[in-house]
Amino acid sequence: MEKSKLQSFINRYYLAGNCEAVVLKNNSNAVCCDLIDADQTVVGKIQWKTTPFMNGELGINHTGALIKMLSAVGENLNIDIQEASGKNYAMKISEGSTKATFMLADTTVIPGVPTINEEPEYQVSIDLNDEFTSKFIKAKNALPDANNFAVQVQDGQIKFIINYSTISSDNISFEITGGSFPMENIEPICFSADKLKEILVANKGDSGKMFISSDGLARIDFTGNDFESNYWLVQLQN
Repeated sequence: MEKSKLQSFINRYYLAGNCEAVVLKNNSNAVCCDLIDADQTVVGKIQWKTTPFMNGELGINHTGALIKMLSAVGENLNIDIQEASGKNYAMKISEGSTKATFMLADTTVIPGVPTINEEPEYQVSIDLNDEFTSKFIKAKNALPDANNFAVQVQDGQIKFIINYSTISSDNISFEITGGSFPMENIEPICFSADKLKEILVANKGDSGKMFISSDGLARIDFTGNDFESNYWLVQLQN
């Protein structure tokens, strides 16, 4: 197995430490997981299009520890899942003479992820291309303490505002060329700037699209050769 592919899969759900615990599932021709962050502002589904390296499910309770252990082995690694009494309890990782053992958690202790059964109508859609990704990450890095971004439709333009507030405050805004939006204006809708930044970083290089609903939900989809990622951001209150 290529370590870089496993790390890319982990990065897509871990989101720089926002989603520590997940259950990895064998989906016949893919490894999948659902995710939810600690403050429940983002949920998601990640699919790695590869031959599964396990039977059943794997409980990962401390992803940060797994990432550190992977840094100790080379690129071409072997993974052997240890099982007893019908349950997977350890992940044996080896590369050459280097060996590591990562203990798995009981899947029942991993927080459940709610299912979004009925999605609202999405009025706004934009392409998450390299230009958008660069603009957003630069703006967020310039305002590291900003916890939100707002999406607004005004006078026939889609505008992103990092660190939106109804009172005077530092902010950075930029307009989106193209995209799909209604003729009428949409008041600013706020979501987590930190979460969107980490989603963009983790999925860089894949084709992405973002959909925003005035009901307070944003959906973000990425598709690539090896991965499919779907995220839902919940509206933040100003």
